[in-house]
Amino acid sequence: MSSIFDRFELSSFQRLFHNAKAVHDYSGKPTLFILADMAKCILHDHIGYMEYNLFHFAGKPQKLRDTYVTFDYSQHLFKTLNDSGYLSLFNDKLAFNKIFKDYLGRGFLDVSEASPEEFVAFCKGKDRIFAKPNDSCSGKGIYRNFDIDEKTDLEELFGYLKDNHLFVEDSILQHEAMSSLHPSSINTVRITTVLDGNDEAHVMYALQRIGIGDMSVDNVGSGGIYTVLSEEGTIKNPCWSDKTITTYTKHPTTGMELIGFQVPCFKEALELCKKAAKVEKHIRYVGWDIAISDQGPIIVEGNPLPGYDMPQNYFVTNRDYGLKPAFEEILNQ
Repeated sequence: MSSIFDRFELSSFQRLFHNAKAVHDYSGKPTLFILADMAKCILHDHIGYMEYNLFHFAGKPQKLRDTYVTFDYSQHLFKTLNDSGYLSLFNDKLAFNKIFKDYLGRGFLDVSEASPEEFVAFCKGKDRIFAKPNDSCSGKGIYRNFDIDEKTDLEELFGYLKDNHLFVEDSILQHEAMSSLHPSSINTVRITTVLDGNDEAHVMYALQRIGIGDMSVDNVGSGGIYTVLSEEGTIKNPCWSDKTITTYTKHPTTGMELIGFQVPCFKEALELCKKAAKVEKHIRYVGWDIAISDQGPIIVEGNPLPGYDMPQNYFVTNRDYGLKPAFEEILNQ
């Protein structure tokens, strides 16, 4: 994705007008004015129509608009804080597991280097394992649990994993409270950290992501919902759906009341991310996906290009300014 213009050109015009109507409904401003202002923001501020809606830019003075992390500034952080020569350590999920094995809270096996006997030994005593692609190219799109019982042909499964360049992990047993949010998915906390010039780790924000329906993942791009967590790890504002462009105070599938939910072991999760942030100091800007297991917080994955729209979404923050000054203060920019 080379620029904000690419994003706009490929975007759905139906969703463009849907967002413009949503802005009109809460701001009262004419739709034509909103569309013209959106176009201005695309050219001047380099944000798309969705961010225009999420950031409440309608009627917002330029002084406040300038406080937002935009596509360009997000790319600036990514390129200046993360050494491109080390990105493969995060993009290759198996390499990531090997580097951060002390923070995963689960075992894993590189099937490509394992013998059939080693795979059988790994599966012994387990009723489920989870498979991931070794890297972003091979095994693309294959993320799934495999149930194991006495009828499972482990030799056949081993061959399938090897042919598709997958490695396996122990399945995560999620904390009961986190499962209550949505029992079908691992509902992860995204905690983003930055290392400053003195190698001190700073938590920039934390998000709670939640699956809906029959989803087995909590990804927002797959239809999940999210919100920003308070400093104590509490849901205090509604959750947002990019798919429906609306907020929820109750879970749309289970009806569970979301406001007031407290993430278990949240303080420990923050400390875990601060420690992990210092393991590979060539990558200084990371969004950590944290699962709260029955044994405490564990790292699922690390993303060296965290999203910038979710933590600045007015609908889940109730805040009329962006995160750019917080980054600038920490990085002395």
